Amino acid sequence: MTPYPPPFDHPFGTGLDRDTLAARLNAAPGWEAKNRLLVQLARELPTLPPTYRNDQYRVAGCESSAWMVITWQDGHLLSAADSDSRIIKGLLALLLTAYHGRTPAELADFDFESWLISMGLQRFLSASRGNGLRAMLRKIHEAIAEYSH
Repeated sequence: MTPYPPPFDHPFGTGLDRDTLAARLNAAPGWEAKNRLLVQLARELPTLPPTYRNDQYRVAGCESSAWMVITWQDGHLLSAADSDSRIIKGLLALLLTAYHGRTPAELADFDFESWLISMGLQRFLSASRGNGLRAMLRKIHEAIAEYSH
């Protein structure tokens, strides 16, 4: 597969896949270890260039500032995201790992929130974070629906 162009050239969803990330999180011995891993993921998520940190890409519904860029290449969803909140940025890394580089068929039956719960991450889904996360998921699912029709 052709390498993805910036800002889609991050490792989430390509170099780091769902199963590997789930195994790492499930192996983490307790809440604090999971939290440290999410903070580490947040640090590894590249900052979006200023070109994308504007209202056009801002995710409405997030208490913190968050931006998401979505496009398609050769039938694969490409996504990049950023936030000014470390916790949200860690959740974005999870979101990108789950969706980035996949086809609509690969994403058809995937339930992101159930995946988070299976890794013991429901504590990250506070009301405000949950709303922001659902807004990001809506944006991805709208892009998939638009592409598929």
